[in-house]
Amino acid sequence: MNRNGNVPAVQRQAAITGVAACSSLGQTDAFLEAVLEGRTGIRPITSFDTTARQARQAAELSGFDPAAFIHPMKLRRMDEVGALSVASARLALDAAGLPRSDAGYDDVGVVFGTCTCGVHSTGEFLDRLLDLGPTGAPAMLFSNTVGNAAASLIALEEKLRGPNTTLSYKEASGLAAVALATDLVRAGKAGALVTGGAEDIYDLYFQVHDWFGVLSHDGAYPEGARPFDRTRNGFVMGEGGFVAIVEDLDRAQAREAAVLATVIGVGATAGLTAINAWPTETAALVRCMRDALAEAGIDAAEVGAVYAAANGAIDFDRLESAAIAEVFADRPVTTTSVKGAVGEGGMAAAASLVVAVLAGRRGLVAPTAGLSAPDPACAPLGWVIGSPAPLRTPYILVNSFASGGTNYSVVLRCQ
Repeated sequence: MNRNGNVPAVQRQAAITGVAACSSLGQTDAFLEAVLEGRTGIRPITSFDTTARQARQAAELSGFDPAAFIHPMKLRRMDEVGALSVASARLALDAAGLPRSDAGYDDVGVVFGTCTCGVHSTGEFLDRLLDLGPTGAPAMLFSNTVGNAAASLIALEEKLRGPNTTLSYKEASGLAAVALATDLVRAGKAGALVTGGAEDIYDLYFQVHDWFGVLSHDGAYPEGARPFDRTRNGFVMGEGGFVAIVEDLDRAQAREAAVLATVIGVGATAGLTAINAWPTETAALVRCMRDALAEAGIDAAEVGAVYAAANGAIDFDRLESAAIAEVFADRPVTTTSVKGAVGEGGMAAAASLVVAVLAGRRGLVAPTAGLSAPDPACAPLGWVIGSPAPLRTPYILVNSFASGGTNYSVVLRCQ
């Protein structure tokens, strides 16, 4: 009984009933097989000219045709991130067995994470406005200049009238969305939520990162990023849509849906660091992971694998390895990162979750693409190199630690 004399509602459980990917390695099934084989989707950029740049690679989308998901008349009104988000959401809803409905769904909503949604369209709109004046600025593009455009488009296309929220926490955006979706489902605010994240790679956005010198330079390792590797020299930008359906467990069981995993713990902290800098101290990362484990009600010894936030940034990878080693002080826990395959961005942590769920269903932990010789300056962990490792227990910890200090960790129990 609470202080008002009321009996609190029984907290619901949050199940994952469907996941989907539109990525540089193809869509969901092809994507998973490529990641399990240790392949990378990072390659020379073809969508814009990089001859004057230090970095020339990214994980650009491959095999994605938005017209396969969206009517051409509607597609004309969407930018790249919007179309990618709608398509990824449709694939995830299909995977969860939630069919299209003329009436829509009152109890299904959207919690979406993105860093670049609106940036590309805003840049293009302003360029044409300045060059051609008000009559030259495309009116249809204007609605895509806001950060919540992707979440709104998903809801409009699928007739989802539940909560609709957009989170933009830089590289932590996708997993932060999953964390909030979990809390909303547990609280009974929605029966199911479309969650995860999407990004595209915009020339000017890429140029700014290149100017700061934070991106991996081509010449050192032409095949892509190298999380935790001794030869890494920066991260690589990526794009794609990675979506999960987080659903009330009772609701899912009532409709006889397949439950892929349950989200049993969430941790969220902030680290004190410069707005554009990666975390610089372990305390906030350690507390984030420990809070997620505490909410899950499990000890660190019970975790079968960690999907790290590591992306190839030299100091950041060392810091996260030290934080993981502190949490798992009793053993070198099995540790991997998907960012050598998909690159870095607001969607990357959602990609980690998608891989963790799908590989976990097979009893596997995906290898880290680009990792061949672990940096001796990184804390010794149970690196997954070359081929998948067995998942020792059903519990998986997924990390997303962003530049600027926003940290999220999620604990999954694979079914």
